[in-house]
Amino acid sequence: MKNKLLKLGIPGWTFKEPIEELFKKTGYDFKIDEKSSAVYIDDQEIDCFFARAKELCPLIERGILDGGIVGRATRAETKTKLTEVCDLGSLYLGQETKIVLAIPEKSKMKSLKDLKGKKIITRIPEITKDFLMKNKISASIEFSDGTNEAKVPSFADALVEFTNTGATLKTYNLKIIAVLIKDSVILVANKKSLKDKWKREKIEKLAILLKGARLAQEMVGLMLHASNEMVEEVLKVLPSLKKPTVTQLRGENWFDVFTVADKKEIRNLIPKLKKIGCTDIVEFPLNKVVI
Repeated sequence: MKNKLLKLGIPGWTFKEPIEELFKKTGYDFKIDEKSSAVYIDDQEIDCFFARAKELCPLIERGILDGGIVGRATRAETKTKLTEVCDLGSLYLGQETKIVLAIPEKSKMKSLKDLKGKKIITRIPEITKDFLMKNKISASIEFSDGTNEAKVPSFADALVEFTNTGATLKTYNLKIIAVLIKDSVILVANKKSLKDKWKREKIEKLAILLKGARLAQEMVGLMLHASNEMVEEVLKVLPSLKKPTVTQLRGENWFDVFTVADKKEIRNLIPKLKKIGCTDIVEFPLNKVVI
């Protein structure tokens, strides 16, 4: 009997480190070797193929690969019909990736209508074309890779580009006048593979692990001791996915409290708990948070 195998596309380069970290948090021994374009994973039922996300989308759609990890924007740019299994958000913690339309800060253009007849450079022409058609704007689109921010206004009037913090745009004195789409990393599969019971279950199990590991990257666990008099006040300040777990210590008027909190909240939360009078406050990392 032929061994069952899920062929999974893995994007590299800018995605390399965050994807390696994510898979390791799921419990896999996982390594991307960019020099040999090889991916090692300690699961004999998964065969990973390494390539750029733009290459992966058509390969998944055609059934050469069963599924893979790609950007939502890349799926839109390649116009491939892929089924989203789960959304992993941004792999760059604390940052939101967007595709924006930007113009020089000192430009005389004030709105989208002013782009009529202008030249726009971008590495994502299909998304740009769809946006212009939707807004009934007639402008010329030119494909351009590399540091496009440096090419405006010398070679073009505007650009459509990916941005996380907007810092690079500001460095080149550019301002955002429209957000085309918000990008995120998604686990996708083709319809044929999802009709296969074994492959569907395999990729759905992988989605649970990846989603849990991704959520855990944004959160920490918190344990503390609080007296009976403090518990009500403690529960008012504690965040939780549902409700904190409160367990009375045997033979004492004290309680053991466990919760999960956002990493950004914890720096304000711990001083509040200490001020209330809580003791033995312990913060610890999480590997997975499955809701």
